[in-house]
Amino acid sequence: MTLGPIQRMWVGVLALAAATALAGCARRETPERETAAVAPDSIPDAYAQPTAALIWPGATRAFQVLPSGDLYNGEWRVVITPGTESDSAGPPRVIAYQERRLPVVRWTRRSPGLRWEFEALAIPEPAPRDSGLIVALEIRAFNEDAAPRTARLRLGLEPPGPDPVFTAFDAPERPSPPLAWNRSDTAYAWTAGGGREAVTSFEASIRPGESGIWRALLPAYPTLSRRLLDLARRPHSAWRRDVVRAWRSQLEAGTRFALGDPEVERALDAARVLLLASWERRGTSRVPIGGPFHYRDVWLRDGARQIHALSVSGHTQLARELAVGLTALQWPQGAFLSQRGQPDGTGQALWAFEQAFLRPTPDDSLRRVVDAASRAWKWFEWQRDFGRQSGWRLGTLLPYADPRDNELVRAQLVGTDAWALAGYRSTARLMRAAGRSAEAEQVERTYTAYRSDFENALRTSGSSDVPPSWQGVGRDWGNLTVGWPCAVLEPGDPRLARLARRVWATAGGAGLATYASRDSLHYYVGADLGTWALLAGYRAQADSVLEALLHWRNASGAAGEIFSRSGDFGRNLPPHPTSAAALIALVRNSLLFDDRDTLQLTLGARALWWRGARIERAPTRWGNLNLEFGRQGAEAHWRWTAVPVWTALTLPPGTRLAAPPPSPLVAAGTTALLAPPGTGEARVRVSGGGP
Repeated sequence: MTLGPIQRMWVGVLALAAATALAGCARRETPERETAAVAPDSIPDAYAQPTAALIWPGATRAFQVLPSGDLYNGEWRVVITPGTESDSAGPPRVIAYQERRLPVVRWTRRSPGLRWEFEALAIPEPAPRDSGLIVALEIRAFNEDAAPRTARLRLGLEPPGPDPVFTAFDAPERPSPPLAWNRSDTAYAWTAGGGREAVTSFEASIRPGESGIWRALLPAYPTLSRRLLDLARRPHSAWRRDVVRAWRSQLEAGTRFALGDPEVERALDAARVLLLASWERRGTSRVPIGGPFHYRDVWLRDGARQIHALSVSGHTQLARELAVGLTALQWPQGAFLSQRGQPDGTGQALWAFEQAFLRPTPDDSLRRVVDAASRAWKWFEWQRDFGRQSGWRLGTLLPYADPRDNELVRAQLVGTDAWALAGYRSTARLMRAAGRSAEAEQVERTYTAYRSDFENALRTSGSSDVPPSWQGVGRDWGNLTVGWPCAVLEPGDPRLARLARRVWATAGGAGLATYASRDSLHYYVGADLGTWALLAGYRAQADSVLEALLHWRNASGAAGEIFSRSGDFGRNLPPHPTSAAALIALVRNSLLFDDRDTLQLTLGARALWWRGARIERAPTRWGNLNLEFGRQGAEAHWRWTAVPVWTALTLPPGTRLAAPPPSPLVAAGTTALLAPPGTGEARVRVSGGGP
């Protein structure tokens, strides 16, 4: 088994755990923390209820910090009841990640005279149980009163209840052995000084200005007590330090985005943290999962987006491993299917292969995915030929499907054909990279014929834009990908502009798309329109989409999938990895877009970023690229790693060329310019757009 950077680091960390001193369960201590922490209640949260995920790469379970301040792992709840002599503390107002990006979770609860501070973080369970995780929890009761206060803490282990939001797939009908703390053999939780029943309680008198401290270890699966005891010998502050160091190291291994915009930089980091943790092992392979809680399964619709986002943000190795994991979902006939009735997964898998294996350079092990892509292309052509023989007008398009998902319709879905066409294009690119040019040419010929059939169907559809299905029924879903990433129509096609206007008008303006009703918003389904808007020159609309993606995040920096305008996500719990992938894709495409024959830079770079930004180690189809850009007065400048193709440079928002660009640069209208292959620097005079 190959270990990733985080896993390698923890081999040494876990070896030290048994050598450190056992921390006490409760003591008086001044309130200063070993590391400065922003108060969680000061961190923004767009949703009606606070929640957070305690996650670790490769773990098969996660803990949710519930709105009540309790914890739940899909099998049992850890119920935490803090209070004083007569009053229990209320629920937390905010549950936040450190810096709104790193999964050190903090929340505050209050009872008369006492401020209860909670900090939880996930660590990997030692091998051979390294698909599990253990939550290290520290609870502090700080006396804010002028007189001593008695702090009372009750910690209970309980079943999830009659109607849990999610259940772990491997949870037994009944816990065995029974739920209990500090058992001598197998325990569900550990805390120093606690009993061996399902409930353990503590009491401490705390003087003014001092605090009582309790610690607990909460494994995701019942774990040997001696293992928990060994881990407990390490101070909580040491676990915190190493968790933060491990996640920062993993983020630093990818692309560095220094935009001078802390909100966007933290949002990118939070999104990458979620994607780096959203995978499991299936045999010897790694596969992407749809989320840490209720979507904990493999969905090609989500996995392809996750792989793309990891690829374009510099996490190439993991992106490729997850892409290889998708090959297990290929059926003998050639199609890829992860969920019943979703044939669009075939095109999505092929697109994911291209995104992972051709950036920053073609991978040496292309053959496996190229062979899989070839079989999938042949399956597509078999389907089209079968329909062609029927003589039906829509026969050369893919058959009816019932995804039992957001489209809520049984029909010939436009998105299925759009993704199939993206798959054809990706297959041809993969074949050329593998030196199989003759096969690539054959795929390209069939792509041209298929695209012609698609365009003919649009012309006869009776729709003025791009309908969700060829029968005209269903909700907008796959049709929103026709402009990007499927690129079936050119960005300037008026049908795409009319589609965007229709979707945004329903939502009340450019930003998120609605789902089912005007009050129900969907985070990522319309995010592709943001990249289309960049490519079509609708910069303000693209920025409105980005603004909406940045707004609808919780205090962990994570986004949900579907929620009301009041922020109620109901049972559709955040965080959602595809939402994270959508944010990464739009920010990255605003800076570097490499999916065409021309490298496009600063398509949607915000005015704030033009004060001076730098991107390092950004994978592109022409290798890893560094980019610097900025504006000083009347001059805009770029410096980037030269590539063997033309580079298009978009000027700062609101500005225009004030003079013809110096040779060898070429003006492309008044708001962009072109640099010939091999160029790596540009400076031009601009006007407008403020100082």
